[in-house]
Formats: sequence, structure tokens, C-alpha cells
Amino acid sequence: MRLAIILLFLSNLAFSQANKQQIAYKYYMSGQYDKASVIYKEIAKKNLSVNIYSPYFSSLISLEKFLSAEKLAKKMFLKYPKSLNYQADIIVCQSKRNSLKSSKYNLSKLHKKLSGNQSQTIRVANIFLRNKMYNQAIEIYLTATKINNQFDYGLQKAQLYSLTGDDEQMIIQYLEVLEIRPDKKQIVFSNIQKFLYNNGIKSNESYDLVKKNLLRYVNKLPSRIDFNEMLVWFFMQNKKYKLALFHAISIDKRTNDNLGKVYDLSENFLDKKRFTIALEALDYIISKGSKTQFYIDANINKLYALSLKYTNRPADLEKLDKNYLNVISSLGKNKNTVVLLSNYAHFKAFYLKDLFSAKTILEETMLLPGIDNFDLAECKIEYADVMLLSNNIWDALLFYSQVEKDFKEHPIGHLAKFKRAKIAYYQGDFSWCQAQLDVLKSSTSKLVANDAMELSLLISDNYDLDTTEAPMLAFARGDLALFQNKFLLSLNIYDSILHNFNGHQLSDEIYYRKSNIFQSLSLLDSAVNMLSIIINEYDYEILADDALFDLANIYQFDLFNDKIAMSYYEQLILNFQGSIFASESRERFRLLRGDNLNLNE
Repeated sequence: MRLAIILLFLSNLAFSQANKQQIAYKYYMSGQYDKASVIYKEIAKKNLSVNIYSPYFSSLISLEKFLSAEKLAKKMFLKYPKSLNYQADIIVCQSKRNSLKSSKYNLSKLHKKLSGNQSQTIRVANIFLRNKMYNQAIEIYLTATKINNQFDYGLQKAQLYSLTGDDEQMIIQYLEVLEIRPDKKQIVFSNIQKFLYNNGIKSNESYDLVKKNLLRYVNKLPSRIDFNEMLVWFFMQNKKYKLALFHAISIDKRTNDNLGKVYDLSENFLDKKRFTIALEALDYIISKGSKTQFYIDANINKLYALSLKYTNRPADLEKLDKNYLNVISSLGKNKNTVVLLSNYAHFKAFYLKDLFSAKTILEETMLLPGIDNFDLAECKIEYADVMLLSNNIWDALLFYSQVEKDFKEHPIGHLAKFKRAKIAYYQGDFSWCQAQLDVLKSSTSKLVANDAMELSLLISDNYDLDTTEAPMLAFARGDLALFQNKFLLSLNIYDSILHNFNGHQLSDEIYYRKSNIFQSLSLLDSAVNMLSIIINEYDYEILADDALFDLANIYQFDLFNDKIAMSYYEQLILNFQGSIFASESRERFRLLRGDNLNLNE
């Protein structure tokens, strides 16, 4: 009986102890370190275990009771003298209470006890890391490496150098990691990218720091493609496009295995509207011969780039038409050149206004043997566009609907759905159009989603504002005429709205549309006038930053007046900091001011 009572007592005691430990841990996890430390102190008097020590020690450190924490750590170190963790905790406490002589002495002793074991090294270094003693953590890694060079700890050291503010050592460490461990390329790329972004991609100091050390490794290890690839990536990040292309081509010349990277760069340049440098990349690919994988696509993209780079002058258009014919003659009309033929039809329709030829080209292309379903869908969309240009609304709707039905969950299907919705907009069926746009706002295609959002906002902001629908109906007809390149008709419709509905909320949209028409017709003075009206009279509207950016572009690239261009870039930077054009405007402003950015095309 007495034995049963004793066992019951011990059981209750253990339960009470465990219960107190749970309560203390809850206080600790909720940040109530004072309450946690009181309970842990009571428990520790009876049984100081490893499980109790860690939250108790951390609570004391958080409360800045460094002397009590040091005594606790020493007590544990006496129990477990082979564990360097507790010795490291003692050093942390001594450092935090400014007992530097003792801290330095014990740190020296700790270094002598290091075995070079990887897990031991990381555990000890992490203790210093958690307590923001970064230099001490670095020293642990350096000593451990001297003892056992099997482990380098480069990533850990790079992180620590970053925390100390020694950016150069951080970059050196990352590059050393890449030299030793090529499989860590993505981690190295990612961390250097974060450094550049966090320190400002435009920071000359950060740029020069990475460039200097990266070039050192490229020169040291010229056969290592990964360092050269990083250099290409680095130049792209900093918009040094010519340098990026130069190094990508140099890699291909050495390895004969980097043409895909050159092609990727060319597409990147096209996306950024850097047509001159894109053409350089595409010409290099074409020069490698017709047996290369990218030969056909390079020819297609080259013609596309030329169509965007050339002006609408008859001589340029005639030259480009001949280029198309020569390339088609060389590559032939087959399933591999469908995109080329579709682009040529687009050029015929939208640049040469030859709708009959465009229609014929597309009809022949869609009948080519073995044509891919996706390529066929793109041709159908192009054909529907041509039908819409011809004012053949029914056929346009028919072909858009076919693509939408065949590719319901694909971005090209979403594009077809958007174009159908836009026909409804042109016809004044705004409610049905808006319903389709609401669905498309969540499209996986960012371009379609953005276009859907923009048209949706236009309708919601300007429809049903008045007792009459007439302004919006007229505006939609003007937009259809604009799509069909009937510029005079479009201008007349827009002007009628301005005249008949003076002060309507559509006014800034109309002036912006008119500026685009005048730019297309090379009537730059008229375009400037329209954009100036938006800035002066509608600076509170959403198109104000677009107008400023367009004005700056016209003065910089068409009128060659850098001083006025700078003034518009500056206005945009100061007054529209959240604009999508703010970053580009800041870059161009600094370049025009003469800052040493060396931003090659």
C-alpha cells in the first residue's frame, strides 16, 4: 500500500512538472519571457535538462539578463563539457554584457576545440548568427575550413558577409561557391540578383562591384560557360544589351552550343522594343546557316522587327515587302513557315492596306498540309482581323468564335474571346461586352487580362454617366474606324463628340487617340498639341502619365530636343511615382543629364 502511495505521489509530481513546463513554453512562444523565465527557474532548480535550457536561456537573453544567462550556460557546460554549444552561449553572454576580455579568451579556447565536423561547425556558427555576432560566426567557419577543408561553407559565409555589410566579400564567396560547386548556379544567380535589386539595380557601385569580380572569374576560367552565362545575365539585368549579346555570341563561337541563348536574347530585345540590337542577334543566327534549329524563326522575327522599326514611308514599305517575298521564296510555303506567312498577311493588311492579298495569303496558308492546330488558330485570328478591317463583321465573329471554342482554356482562346468582346464594344453592346471582360480579367495571359481590364474601365467610367448613350456609342464607332485605319473618319467622329458633348469625361481619351493618329501620320506638331492638352487640362486623369511619356519620347527620338524631353521625364518622375513609366523615365532622364550609366542599346 505504501509503495502504491509513493508511486502515485511521484506520478503526480511528474505530471505537475510536465504541466509547468508546458505553461512556461506557451509563455515563451507568445513572447512573455518574464513569466516563462520565472517558471523555468523553478523547474531548473530541480531538473535542468536540455529541453528546459534552450527556451530558458533564450528568455533570459531576450530580457537582457545576461549575467543570469551566463551562469545558466556555465552550469550546462559543466554537465556537458564536450558540447561547444554551451561554451558559445557563454561567449554570447559575455559579449553582450561587454566583458570583452573574457569573451575573447573563451572564444580562443572554443576555436581550439573545433573538430572540423560539419554539423558541429554549423551549430556553433548559428549560435553567433542568431545573436547577430556575425564576425564571430565567420571566424568559426574559417577555422573549421583550416582544420578540415572538405567543407567550404561558402554560402553560409556569403550570407554572413552580407549581414556585416561587406558586399565585396559576399560576392567573392558566391563566385567561389560557383567555381567549386557548379550545381549551385541557380542559388548563386538568385542571391546576386537579390543583392542587385536590394541595393538598387541602377547603383553604379553595386554594378561595378559585381562586374569587377565576375570578369575576374571569366578571365581566370575562360572555359567555364556558367561564369560567361552569368556575365550575360548580369549585363541583361543592367540593360547593357550590347555587352550581353557580345558575350553570348562569344560563348557560341567558342562552344558552338549557345545559339539558343542568343535566340532567347533576341526575343527579349524584341519584347523590350530594342529593334536594332534584336536585328544584330537575329543576323548572327541567320549567318550560322539554314541547318541550325533557329534559322526559320530568326528569319520570321527579323522581318517582324523590321516591320516595327521601319517608318511608314513608301520606300521603306516597298523594301520590306521585297524582303518578305525573298524569305518566303527561300523557305517555301509549308507547315514550318505558317507564322512567316501569317505575319506577311498582317503586313499586307495593316501596313500596305492590301486587304485582298492578305485574305488570299491566309486562305492559302490555312489549307497547308500538316499545319499545326495552334498555328491554324493564329491564322484564323489574323484572318478575322482582316475581315474586321474589311468591315465584314459576321466572318470576323465566326473565326474568332472557332478559335475560342477550340482553345477554351488556352491564352489564344482568351485572345479570341477578347476580340469577340471588342466587336460587341464597337457595336455598342456594352453590357454583353462587359460580362465577357469580367471573365477575361483573370486570364492566364497577362496581355489579354490587362487589355480586358483597360477596356472594362473605359466602359465602366464612361457609360451611363449621362442621360444619353450617344457619346459612348460614337466613341466606340470612332475606335472601330481607328482599328480599320480610317483615320479621317475616326478624327471626325472624335471631334464630333468634343463639339457636341463639351467637357465629357471621354475628352482625355479622345485627345490621346488623336495624338496616336497624328503620330501614325507623322504629324508630330499636332500630336504634341493633343498630348499637351491632356497634361494641361486633364492632369488628374489616368492618361496624364501616358501623355507625359509620349511627349518625352517624341522630343527625344523624333524632334531631337533632349532638354524638353528631360523636362517631361522629370515631371513624370516627380508627379507620377507609381506610374509604369517611372523607372524607364528615371533611367532616360539620367542618361540625358549625362550620368555615367553606359546604357547600351
